[in-house]
Amino acid sequence: MDKIDKSVAESLVAKFKTFGLSTYAARTYLTLLSHPSASASYLCKETGIPDSKMYYALSELAKKSMIIVQTGTPSMYKPMHPKEAISNLKQQLADDTNQKITQADALAEILSPIFENAEGKEEIELAYVIRGRRNIVKKMKDLIGSAKKEAAIFISEKDLLDELTPSIKEAETHVETKLALNEKLLGAAKLNRLKQPRILTCSCNIIISDMKTLITISSWKNEIAIMTNDKGLINITRESYENPKCCEETS
Repeated sequence: MDKIDKSVAESLVAKFKTFGLSTYAARTYLTLLSHPSASASYLCKETGIPDSKMYYALSELAKKSMIIVQTGTPSMYKPMHPKEAISNLKQQLADDTNQKITQADALAEILSPIFENAEGKEEIELAYVIRGRRNIVKKMKDLIGSAKKEAAIFISEKDLLDELTPSIKEAETHVETKLALNEKLLGAAKLNRLKQPRILTCSCNIIISDMKTLITISSWKNEIAIMTNDKGLINITRESYENPKCCEETS
C-alpha cells in the first residue's frame, strides 16, 4: 500500500469491514490496486501479512469476485476495477440478506402456529430440560432407536449429525425417516450414504419419535435441550417438514 497514505488506507480498510470483508482481505485488495499483478509471496512482503493468512485473504477476495486469479507457478493475482469489485460485493451482500430474510420467514411459519395453538389453552403439557451434550445426544439416539413407525429428524449442526448418523442409518432400515439438514450438511449426508434429505432452511435441531415425543435443542452452545410430549407442538413441528418454506426438497 505504498501509494496510499497509511491513515487513508486504515480508513478504507474500516469501510471494507463494514461490508463484511476481513482486514487481511481489505489490505490485500488495496495493495493490489497499486500493484495490479502480484504473487502471494510478493503481497506478503508488501503487506506484512503472514503467508498462511494471505491465502485465506486471496481466497476470500476470489469468492467475492474482487480479484482475478491466474494459475501458474507462481499464481498471479489481479484486482478487479473498483467499480466492478464493489458491484460484485454489493450483489453478494444482497444475496446474503435475501437468504436470511427467507430463513426468518420460515422461522415465523414454524413459530406462528405454536403461538396461535396456545391461545386460550389453560393447561401446558409438561416439558423436561436436558443439560449436557452427552446427555442430549444419548436421549436423541434413544428416541431415534425407539421409533416403531417414523422418526422426524431436523439437524443444522455438523457435530450433532456426526454423532447421530449411525442411529439414523439404523432407523432407515426399519422405519420411515423424515430427514432435513442444513444445506451445508448435504455433502456429509451423501458421504455417509444417508437417504436423500430435505434442505432445512432454518437453524434448528429436533427429533420426533412416532409423533409421541419431541426433543429440541434450545442452545447447542450452552448444551440445553427440551423434551416434551405436547401433541400440539409435535404436530406443528412435524408439519414443518412438509412446508417448502422450512424444508425444501432436493433436486
